[in-house]
This record gives sequence, C-alpha cells and structure tokens, in this order.
Amino acid sequence: MVYSPSLTDIAAAAAIVWIFSRLMKKQALPYPPGPPGKPIIGNASDIPKTAKQQWEKFTQWKEDYGPIIHISAMGIHFVVLNDVNVAKDLLEKRSAIYSDRPTMPMAGELCGWDRPLVMHHYDDTFKEFRRSFFKLFGTRQNLERFYPLFEVHGQKLMARLIAKPDQVSDMLRKCAGSIILKIAYGYDVAQEGKDPVIDVVDDGMRQLDVLLSAQWLVDLMPFLKGVPEWFPGASFKQTVKAYRKTLDTMADLPFTMIKKKMREGTAEHCFVSSQLSESDVTPEKEYTIKWAATSIYGGGADTTVSAMHTFILSMTLNPDVQRKAQAEVDAVVGRDRFPTLADRPHLPYVEAVFKETLRWQPIAPLAIPHSLMQDDVYNNYLIPKGALVIPNIWAMANDPTNYKNPRKFDPERFVASPGHVPELDPHDLVFGFGRRVCPGTNLADATVWLEIAMSLAVLNFSKARDADGREITPKGEYTEANVTHPVNFPLSIKPRDAQAEALIQAGAGTD
Repeated sequence: MVYSPSLTDIAAAAAIVWIFSRLMKKQALPYPPGPPGKPIIGNASDIPKTAKQQWEKFTQWKEDYGPIIHISAMGIHFVVLNDVNVAKDLLEKRSAIYSDRPTMPMAGELCGWDRPLVMHHYDDTFKEFRRSFFKLFGTRQNLERFYPLFEVHGQKLMARLIAKPDQVSDMLRKCAGSIILKIAYGYDVAQEGKDPVIDVVDDGMRQLDVLLSAQWLVDLMPFLKGVPEWFPGASFKQTVKAYRKTLDTMADLPFTMIKKKMREGTAEHCFVSSQLSESDVTPEKEYTIKWAATSIYGGGADTTVSAMHTFILSMTLNPDVQRKAQAEVDAVVGRDRFPTLADRPHLPYVEAVFKETLRWQPIAPLAIPHSLMQDDVYNNYLIPKGALVIPNIWAMANDPTNYKNPRKFDPERFVASPGHVPELDPHDLVFGFGRRVCPGTNLADATVWLEIAMSLAVLNFSKARDADGREITPKGEYTEANVTHPVNFPLSIKPRDAQAEALIQAGAGTD
C-alpha cells in the first residue's frame, strides 16, 4: 500500500524543516568572540555591576577577544563595539536596522523613560522628534540665532564661578539649564537660589543614571513587572513609583507654565510655543511636543555640565596647557572683551583643548545601547536580532592606534604641524553614531566651546592649598554613572588680573 501523507503530515514536516533550517542558519555562523559563559546564566556573573567597571572590563576584553565582543546574560545577547570603525560600519552604514532601543522593563516601561527620545523606540514618533530638533538646532545656521543667549549666560557663569568656587557643579548646571530652558520653554531660571524646574530636572537625570547604571532583576525577568508591591523581591516597585513621578513632573511642570503664558498672551517665542501655535495640533501631537521638549533638556543639560567640569579639572591639573591657551586668546581676541563664536576659526589651540576635553573623559563612556532589529552578519559573525549593541566610547577614546599616549591630556594631538597629522577628531565618536547620534550635538558643541574660551580669557584655575600652604592635587576621580562627572574636588578659581575682574563684573550684569 502506497503511503499518502495528509495535509497535517505535510504541515508538520514543513514546520520541522523550517525550524531545522533556522537552527542550522544560526549554527552555521558563530557569534563574535567573547568570554565563555555558564549554562543558563551565560556571562551574567562576569559583567561588572557599575558602569565604570563595565567599560573598563569591556576594554580589557578587547585585548583578549578583539574589537567586537559577544556576551550573554539570562538569554539576552550583548554585542560590545570597542573600535570606532566597527561602530561606524554597523551603527552608521547599517543604521536602518541598528537604530532601535532595547525594551528595558525598569527604566523604560515602568519608570517611563521610553517616552522621551533617549530610550524611545525607533518609530514614527522618534522620527518626528528628530525632525523637530533638526529645525531647531540641526545646523549651525539654525543655531546662530541663539548665540547672544549663549554669550549672556556664559558671561554670568564667569561671575558665578569666582563667587562660589566650591559649588562648580551647581553653577554649571544653572548655566546649562538657563540656556536650554529658554530655548525649549521660554523659561527664565531664577538667577539666585534654587529653581523649581532646574531642581526637578536634576533629580530626574540623577534617577536616570541610577536606572541605567544598576542591574535590575525585572530587566532579566520581565514577568516581575506584574507582581504587587508586597510580593517578595518587588521592592523595586517603590522606586518605580517615585521615579515615574519625578519624570512626569519634569515633563509637565515647564510645559504647563508655557501653555498658561500662551493663554495669557505673554509667552515668548520658543520651541514649545512655536510648535503649539501650529494649526493642526491634536491631543496626540501635543503629547509628542511635550516629550520632545523634555528630551531637549534631558539630553543636553547633564552632558554639557559634564564636559565643562572636565575642562575645569584638566586646567587645574595642566597649568601649562591653560597658559598656552590663554596666550592664544589674548593674541587673537585681546583683553577688553570676551571671545565669541565668531572668533572660533582663529583659535586653533583653544579648539584643540575643547576636543581633548571631549576625548580625555568621554561624557557617556558606554552611551545608550542600540537594539538590532533583525539578524545581521558582520565579518562572518552572526549578530542576532534583539541583541543589545553597546558602543564602548571609553575604549575608542583611549585606543592607542588612534591616540598616542591616550591617558595624557594633550591638546597638541589635534594641532596640525609639519610632520604631524592631527589625530582622530573625537566628535566622530563621543556624540554617538548613526540615527542615534545626539540631536543636540551642535548646541552642546557651541555652548561648551564658548564657555571654555570665555573661561580662558578671564579666569585662572589652579590647585587649592591646605592650611599649611601645600597644594592639594585633585585625584581626578569620576562618578560611576551613565553620564560621568568629576567627583567634586577643591580648587582655586580667580580672575586672571584686575582687567579680567572688571570684564567679569561688567558681564555679570548683562541681560
């Protein structure tokens, strides 16, 4: 008797062939090399707990396994990119499939950080965010209208730094917040004392660092999202409640203020007022505008503070660099005015100091992971769909093939001279890659450069002294967070001379 297969038999056989072919496809190519893992948990016990330990460990693994590394934890694939060329090959040349963000149960779904741009998935709303940011400051030409704002607040910063040298971080945050909140909401920050919007945004950014730097069990076991607070091991739910409230306030407080002013007819032209004034604003679009505005401040304030604080630390530790940069400013600008962005093309050494500030201590050494949207093959390695792709900016910025003696703060590496070709511009790596590059890059670039040039024109940063007159050398320690900051250190900040002090006092009163 001849066997005649039924439709069920045919379907089952086809399913087996399909499953087998998928398994064979994945087994045909290896994952990128990496440390061997254990059954079930993979490399979960090998991955350090803090961000600083992670970028250092990933950089160490580069010596053992190469520029692209694969690790796994509880079934989640991680691919670490330790080389700038590999990062560009994948995150820029193949950006169509490498531009998503991973679904992060704790930070994203529960605490709500998947609503602003930083952790938003690659969808139509993300693209709308990017389009609106490009119109605002996507080109240097668009940014030029804000130059007077940058100059006013840069001058005020100089006065604050000499008045409160023990509160450098707070003074930098107030300056960055004043600029970005004015652009986004037309909001004027309180110039003395605390400001409610600055305070809540600072709280929100600190909490985001905690969310991204810590290891949360719910990220490895997403089913825990649904357990009640009283359930054993669900104490994270209390953190969720507090952190989500902070983020909601961070988005709603300035947005409500500008809407009220618009109703009263007293609103200044800004990002939110111009967006809300369009004729086709639906509730859905208003929601998008609110989170786009939140993204402007959330993405820019902390990063510019980090860069400026690193500059101040580097000048304190490298007085020869400071003196050389000051001499260039004096020769080009003179001593009777502050530098402006129009002076930038004529100050190559100041430009080099700025670039070395970005490279020497990257603002976000591990960036935010990308998520691969489909299987990919690179150099005969399989990178599986859903893998978290992590650009190790720290490793790239300290790669001796691109930067000679990388741990030395040396602006000369970026200065062209006979027989010396400038080393790789850190702009190519520190602001991210592909469609996830920081949309506020031009804003951060302009404001940080200007504040560096102004500081060099009128201030001296030097080591503090103890009661016996001995210099106190800063240890150069940094916070262990997604966006790093120098740990507060004692220093002396003084006007360069009487002429500089007069210029500072005149600038303090500008509006």
